[in-house]
Amino acid sequence: MPSAQLLQTAADATERDPREFPYGYLTGGAVLLVSVRAFLWFRTIDEMIETLLEVEPRVYNVKPGHGLEEYQARVRPILAQVRRQGFKESLRTEFAPDADGKFVVDWWGTYSDLRAGRGALGCQLLDEFLGGSRRGPCLPAEEEDEFIEFLKTCRA
Repeated sequence: MPSAQLLQTAADATERDPREFPYGYLTGGAVLLVSVRAFLWFRTIDEMIETLLEVEPRVYNVKPGHGLEEYQARVRPILAQVRRQGFKESLRTEFAPDADGKFVVDWWGTYSDLRAGRGALGCQLLDEFLGGSRRGPCLPAEEEDEFIEFLKTCRA
């Protein structure tokens, strides 16, 4: 797939509504100071895994014959465990694509995890979004559209 198509594929995933595409991850370049983080959303875990295996490394210029095969061989078993066991933090840490020097996955899970304030990132994002008006662990339903827009622009 040409690089322009890869970038468009990734861009499309950032614009999806996570209520319809509930599986996602937060990613960006391995160098935090020069990288923008973005949430990418998918209809199924399998679509997400395929993107992490095939698209994401290529977006960061990991090419066949120059590290792609090694990356895929290293992460394929981890992603297979995600498919079987779900989004465990220990698997995300083991996945750690920043070890390959190109990109990071700071979070992976479901939109409902974020919306409910589960995990450190979910709690952080709800606190940032709602500020002092947070009343309980979950996002109020009337705030959901604005929260989704916030996720598109936040710099978690």
